[in-house]
Amino acid sequence: MEEPNARPHTASDTAQLRLTSLTPELKCAVFANLPDVTSTKSLALVSSSFYYTFLDAQTLILSQVLQNEIPTDLMHGAFAAYNASRIPVWTKQAVQDFLDEYFGNSVPHKAQKWNLSEALRMSKFHSCVEFFATEFASSALSKNPSTRGSNAAPSFTEILRIKRTLYRFELYCNLFRKPSYHRMVRGVRNCLIQPRPFGASEQREIFFDLFSPWENEQLGCIYDYLVEEITVPFNDVAEHDVDWGELSIPWVDTFGSSEIWYKERYLLVGLDFIFQLSTASTYDDRHRLLKSDQVSGESFLSDAMIPPRLLQHDGVPLEEDSDEEKEPWSALLLMTTMIAVPPKHGDRFYFLEDHRRFRQRGYVMWDLTRLLEWEFFALPVQALAAERLPGYSGCLEQQAEMDRQKVSWKERSRIWGKGGTGWWAPGDESHIQWPRRYQNPQVPSTQKYTLALPKILKAAPKSLG
Repeated sequence: MEEPNARPHTASDTAQLRLTSLTPELKCAVFANLPDVTSTKSLALVSSSFYYTFLDAQTLILSQVLQNEIPTDLMHGAFAAYNASRIPVWTKQAVQDFLDEYFGNSVPHKAQKWNLSEALRMSKFHSCVEFFATEFASSALSKNPSTRGSNAAPSFTEILRIKRTLYRFELYCNLFRKPSYHRMVRGVRNCLIQPRPFGASEQREIFFDLFSPWENEQLGCIYDYLVEEITVPFNDVAEHDVDWGELSIPWVDTFGSSEIWYKERYLLVGLDFIFQLSTASTYDDRHRLLKSDQVSGESFLSDAMIPPRLLQHDGVPLEEDSDEEKEPWSALLLMTTMIAVPPKHGDRFYFLEDHRRFRQRGYVMWDLTRLLEWEFFALPVQALAAERLPGYSGCLEQQAEMDRQKVSWKERSRIWGKGGTGWWAPGDESHIQWPRRYQNPQVPSTQKYTLALPKILKAAPKSLG
């Protein structure tokens, strides 16, 4: 006999009772068909029976769910990028051993015994890769030379190329940026030993030269895109922060090495940091990220890619590569025949400045059929290469911006010399934080001030006026 005050079972209660009464085998089957790791965590917390079922088969379940979430063609690169961030002690030999395994035929991700925290980290980063892949495709397609129906959403193979390159970018960052303190070697008396970073020629030998030319050009596409992504928040701080004004950090885009020198350091932190920075909507958030201690870098992606190399992939003639790789290769090869490569570049024809506008359009990411529909290799392409050269009026505007930049540096240097810090704009010093001696004019001026900035900015040379 039912109690008079008993609550009647709802449809939700009935469904939950049916789920919890499933056998462990069926519960595992439910887990194995979930689309992502976050859903797996949520289901494990539904009831104690699901929780204990998950614990009993955690490795098996997470391995399957990660395969559901990350395509098989991406798993090798995704796991490599993840594993590179977990090298316990960073040494050149450790990096070389890692790359030997990466370029070999091993598949270490299949032997990985996943736990929930590791799988969640992989899943979270894959979401970051998906975000940038979607944004890159949207940005590149919006800049194409045609407005016809071929601007449809990227095909599976196109989006796969973009994601694979994003993972390769993260792999590069994790291997070649300056290691954090907990990954450094400890010497006598437990003192940290500062490791010597790989030089540009060393990076080419063990990394870039083992990829095909179009894969390096694809990496160049992602590099150019990510520089654009951080430009708005970077310029916001560079234009208004007093400390950065004292250091004459530039924000006017001159397509030169001066402003790129600073931005590249932030790229090396990795995609997760770039995501936080590019989505930060307020000055305070941008300022906090750009001055964080995690920002450090010694090696440059662009420097390592610049010198020439032979047009072959790991000693194999290009025509013997797979059919899948021939589409981006055709785009790169045809582009080179359309635009004369200056003699100074020798036999290197990827990551050229003349191809910058094409990389912004992601030309080596797309299927050849899309490029042909665009008539991408027709006469208008010649005009695209000339876009990087500003006209007379553009030069005047740029010079005016540079003059305004110099005035800004001078004003903020004056404020910094008096001990002021914070946000500044022309004619507005209301947000400047002054030292106590300026609040009380009776206190004598005896204190000296130093910059509290990331090491990478302290080491940076002042921009040329």
